[in-house]
Amino acid sequence: MANLEKKTTKGIKTQLHIMNVALDLFKSLGYDNVSVDRIVKESKTSKGSFYQHFPSKSSIFMMRFMEMDEHYVHIYKELKQHHSLAIERLEAFCLAVFRCIEKELGKDLMRVIYSAAIISNEHTFFTNENRKLYVILRQIIEEGKKDNSIQNIDSTKAFFQVIVQSFMGAIYFWGLQLDDAKLENLGEPLVKQLIMSLR
Repeated sequence: MANLEKKTTKGIKTQLHIMNVALDLFKSLGYDNVSVDRIVKESKTSKGSFYQHFPSKSSIFMMRFMEMDEHYVHIYKELKQHHSLAIERLEAFCLAVFRCIEKELGKDLMRVIYSAAIISNEHTFFTNENRKLYVILRQIIEEGKKDNSIQNIDSTKAFFQVIVQSFMGAIYFWGLQLDDAKLENLGEPLVKQLIMSLR
Protein backbone atom coordinates (compact mmCIF):
# COMPACT_ATOMS: atom_id res chain seq x y z
CA MET A 1 0.00 0.00 0.00
CA ALA A 2 2.80 2.44 0.91
CA ASN A 3 4.54 1.57 -2.36
CA LEU A 4 1.40 2.44 -4.36
CA GLU A 5 1.04 5.78 -2.54
CA LYS A 6 4.69 6.55 -3.24
CA LYS A 7 4.19 5.81 -6.96
CA THR A 8 1.03 7.94 -7.04
CA THR A 9 2.78 10.88 -5.33
CA LYS A 10 5.74 10.59 -7.71
CA GLY A 11 3.36 10.46 -10.69
CA ILE A 12 1.53 13.59 -9.56
CA LYS A 13 4.84 15.43 -9.06
CA THR A 14 5.99 14.38 -12.54
CA GLN A 15 2.71 15.50 -14.10
CA LEU A 16 2.88 18.91 -12.38
CA HIS A 17 6.53 19.30 -13.37
CA ILE A 18 5.78 18.56 -17.03
CA MET A 19 2.80 20.94 -16.95
CA ASN A 20 4.78 23.80 -15.39
CA VAL A 21 7.69 23.39 -17.82
CA ALA A 22 5.26 23.29 -20.77
CA LEU A 23 3.36 26.38 -19.59
CA ASP A 24 6.65 28.31 -19.22
CA LEU A 25 7.64 27.26 -22.74
CA PHE A 26 4.23 28.25 -24.14
CA LYS A 27 4.56 31.61 -22.41
CA SER A 28 8.03 32.36 -23.76
CA LEU A 29 7.86 30.75 -27.22
CA GLY A 30 4.15 30.54 -28.06
CA TYR A 31 1.99 27.43 -28.06
CA ASP A 32 2.49 26.54 -31.74
CA ASN A 33 6.27 26.88 -31.47
CA VAL A 34 6.58 24.26 -28.73
CA SER A 35 6.57 20.57 -29.62
CA VAL A 36 6.05 17.62 -27.30
CA ASP A 37 9.71 16.74 -27.96
CA ARG A 38 10.75 20.17 -26.67
CA ILE A 39 8.60 19.77 -23.54
CA VAL A 40 10.11 16.32 -22.91
CA LYS A 41 13.65 17.66 -23.38
CA GLU A 42 13.18 20.70 -21.14
CA SER A 43 11.38 18.74 -18.43
CA LYS A 44 14.02 15.99 -18.54
CA THR A 45 11.35 13.32 -18.85
CA SER A 46 10.53 10.77 -21.55
CA LYS A 47 7.93 10.84 -24.30
CA GLY A 48 6.31 7.80 -22.67
CA SER A 49 6.06 9.71 -19.40
CA PHE A 50 4.55 12.72 -21.17
CA TYR A 51 1.83 10.64 -22.83
CA GLN A 52 1.18 8.74 -19.62
CA HIS A 53 0.14 12.05 -18.04
CA PHE A 54 -1.20 14.00 -21.03
CA PRO A 55 -3.02 12.56 -24.06
CA SER A 56 -1.98 15.62 -26.10
CA LYS A 57 -0.17 18.93 -25.86
CA SER A 58 -3.47 20.80 -25.64
CA SER A 59 -4.55 18.74 -22.63
CA ILE A 60 -1.94 20.64 -20.59
CA PHE A 61 -4.16 23.73 -20.82
CA MET A 62 -7.16 21.68 -19.81
CA MET A 63 -5.40 20.38 -16.71
CA ARG A 64 -4.39 23.91 -15.71
CA PHE A 65 -7.95 25.17 -16.15
CA MET A 66 -9.28 22.25 -14.13
CA GLU A 67 -6.89 23.31 -11.35
CA MET A 68 -8.16 26.87 -11.67
CA ASP A 69 -11.75 25.66 -11.38
CA GLU A 70 -10.86 24.05 -8.04
CA HIS A 71 -9.63 27.48 -6.90
CA TYR A 72 -12.98 28.96 -7.94
CA VAL A 73 -14.88 26.37 -5.89
CA HIS A 74 -12.92 27.37 -2.78
CA ILE A 75 -13.32 31.08 -3.55
CA TYR A 76 -17.09 30.69 -3.85
CA LYS A 77 -17.38 28.74 -0.58
CA GLU A 78 -15.55 31.57 1.15
CA LEU A 79 -17.70 34.28 -0.48
CA LYS A 80 -20.94 32.54 0.56
CA GLN A 81 -19.97 33.10 4.18
CA HIS A 82 -19.59 36.87 3.69
CA HIS A 83 -22.38 37.79 1.25
CA SER A 84 -25.99 36.89 1.98
CA LEU A 85 -27.49 38.06 -1.34
CA ALA A 86 -26.68 36.28 -4.59
CA ILE A 87 -26.16 39.55 -6.46
CA GLU A 88 -23.43 40.51 -3.96
CA ARG A 89 -21.85 37.07 -4.38
CA LEU A 90 -21.95 37.45 -8.17
CA GLU A 91 -20.08 40.75 -8.10
CA ALA A 92 -17.53 39.54 -5.54
CA PHE A 93 -17.04 36.24 -7.38
CA CYS A 94 -16.45 37.89 -10.78
CA LEU A 95 -13.80 40.19 -9.32
CA ALA A 96 -12.20 37.29 -7.43
CA VAL A 97 -12.00 35.28 -10.68
CA PHE A 98 -10.20 38.18 -12.36
CA ARG A 99 -7.71 38.37 -9.46
CA CYS A 100 -7.17 34.61 -9.55
CA ILE A 101 -6.53 34.55 -13.32
CA GLU A 102 -3.96 37.32 -13.05
CA LYS A 103 -2.21 35.77 -10.05
CA GLU A 104 -2.25 32.12 -11.13
CA LEU A 105 -1.86 32.44 -14.92
CA GLY A 106 -0.70 35.97 -15.71
CA LYS A 107 -1.17 38.09 -18.80
CA ASP A 108 1.51 36.48 -20.97
CA LEU A 109 0.15 32.97 -20.54
CA MET A 110 -3.45 34.12 -21.06
CA ARG A 111 -2.39 35.73 -24.35
CA VAL A 112 -0.93 32.39 -25.44
CA ILE A 113 -4.00 30.46 -24.28
CA TYR A 114 -6.40 32.79 -26.12
CA SER A 115 -4.31 32.68 -29.30
CA ALA A 116 -4.14 28.89 -29.21
CA ALA A 117 -7.87 28.59 -28.49
CA ILE A 118 -8.77 30.76 -31.48
CA ILE A 119 -6.45 28.91 -33.87
CA SER A 120 -7.11 25.33 -32.75
CA ASN A 121 -10.31 23.34 -32.30
CA GLU A 122 -8.63 21.27 -29.56
CA HIS A 123 -9.20 23.81 -26.81
CA THR A 124 -12.82 23.14 -25.90
CA PHE A 125 -12.52 23.78 -22.17
CA PHE A 126 -13.44 27.46 -22.67
CA THR A 127 -16.81 26.46 -24.05
CA ASN A 128 -17.51 23.43 -21.85
CA GLU A 129 -20.61 24.48 -19.91
CA ASN A 130 -20.00 21.74 -17.33
CA ARG A 131 -16.73 23.20 -16.07
CA LYS A 132 -16.96 24.19 -12.41
CA LEU A 133 -16.58 27.92 -13.06
CA TYR A 134 -19.67 27.88 -15.25
CA VAL A 135 -21.63 25.67 -12.87
CA ILE A 136 -20.95 28.19 -10.08
CA LEU A 137 -22.09 31.12 -12.23
CA ARG A 138 -25.37 29.40 -13.11
CA GLN A 139 -25.85 28.48 -9.45
CA ILE A 140 -25.45 32.13 -8.39
CA ILE A 141 -27.95 33.25 -11.01
CA GLU A 142 -30.49 30.67 -9.82
CA GLU A 143 -29.91 31.68 -6.19
CA GLY A 144 -30.42 35.32 -7.20
CA LYS A 145 -33.71 34.51 -8.88
CA LYS A 146 -34.84 32.77 -5.66
CA ASP A 147 -33.78 35.55 -3.28
CA ASN A 148 -35.02 38.22 -5.76
CA SER A 149 -31.67 39.98 -5.82
CA ILE A 150 -31.22 39.14 -9.52
CA GLN A 151 -34.06 40.45 -11.64
CA ASN A 152 -34.61 41.70 -15.19
CA ILE A 153 -33.11 38.69 -16.96
CA ASP A 154 -34.74 36.64 -19.72
CA SER A 155 -33.32 33.31 -18.58
CA THR A 156 -30.48 31.82 -16.57
CA LYS A 157 -28.88 30.54 -19.77
CA ALA A 158 -29.04 33.87 -21.58
CA PHE A 159 -27.61 35.83 -18.64
CA PHE A 160 -24.97 33.16 -18.02
CA GLN A 161 -23.81 33.61 -21.62
CA VAL A 162 -23.63 37.38 -21.12
CA ILE A 163 -21.39 36.89 -18.08
CA VAL A 164 -19.09 34.40 -19.84
CA GLN A 165 -18.76 36.61 -22.91
CA SER A 166 -18.05 39.58 -20.63
CA PHE A 167 -15.33 37.59 -18.84
CA MET A 168 -13.74 36.58 -22.11
CA GLY A 169 -13.94 40.11 -23.48
CA ALA A 170 -12.36 41.62 -20.36
CA ILE A 171 -9.54 39.05 -20.41
CA TYR A 172 -8.94 39.62 -24.13
CA PHE A 173 -8.92 43.41 -23.63
CA TRP A 174 -6.46 43.01 -20.74
CA GLY A 175 -4.22 40.88 -22.95
CA LEU A 176 -4.08 43.69 -25.52
CA GLN A 177 -2.88 46.24 -22.98
CA LEU A 178 0.85 46.98 -23.11
CA ASP A 179 0.97 48.47 -19.63
CA ASP A 180 0.75 46.89 -16.17
CA ALA A 181 -3.01 47.38 -15.84
CA LYS A 182 -4.63 44.91 -13.47
CA LEU A 183 -7.29 42.60 -14.88
CA GLU A 184 -9.55 43.30 -11.91
CA ASN A 185 -9.31 47.06 -12.48
CA LEU A 186 -10.14 46.70 -16.18
CA GLY A 187 -12.98 44.26 -15.52
CA GLU A 188 -14.56 46.04 -12.56
CA PRO A 189 -16.51 48.71 -14.52
CA LEU A 190 -17.97 45.97 -16.70
CA VAL A 191 -18.99 43.88 -13.69
CA LYS A 192 -20.55 46.92 -11.98
CA GLN A 193 -22.58 47.71 -15.10
CA LEU A 194 -23.81 44.12 -15.26
CA ILE A 195 -24.80 44.22 -11.60
CA MET A 196 -26.60 47.58 -12.02
CA SER A 197 -28.62 46.12 -14.90
CA LEU A 198 -29.99 43.43 -12.58
CA ARG A 199 -31.46 45.72 -9.93
